[in-house]
Amino acid sequence: MENRESHKDSRSFGQQSDYRRKKTEPVLRIYLDSSALIKRYIHESGSEKVFNLCAKADQLVLSALCMPETISAFRRLWREKKMSEDIYRLLKNDLKEDIQEAVVVDLHPEIIMASVECVEKQPVGTLDAIHLATALSHECDLFLSADIQQRRAAQALGLKIEVI
Repeated sequence: MENRESHKDSRSFGQQSDYRRKKTEPVLRIYLDSSALIKRYIHESGSEKVFNLCAKADQLVLSALCMPETISAFRRLWREKKMSEDIYRLLKNDLKEDIQEAVVVDLHPEIIMASVECVEKQPVGTLDAIHLATALSHECDLFLSADIQQRRAAQALGLKIEVI
């Protein structure tokens, strides 16, 4: 299993917004849930598409949930002996560096209340609802998730989705 590819040097996590950009120019905000974020570190189906979409983004938006969810996935692979401790540490460091370039949204009361609305409107679980509420609150142009049910809910809530 190929767990780490050297994308770091050739592909930016997300484009930094240019402060000289005219206010009338659109900004492309892409939201990544944890299943999409993981594809940036673990080479699997959909990884290339995630990289290509992220390269076009002006801002990558993540929930504060993404860091522990992604690390949890890495640790699961480590426990299953599909990843060495060295690779785990490298991926964790890459993730910590990349997070610095993203817009990371904390779990504040408005997000929590919006997630309740998502749960009431769509058949999603708690964490999926928080991801959806975060993307909606930041008016993201594109919602990326590998979870089919979450993509359906995102689309029903008015978010544009991309199958990855």
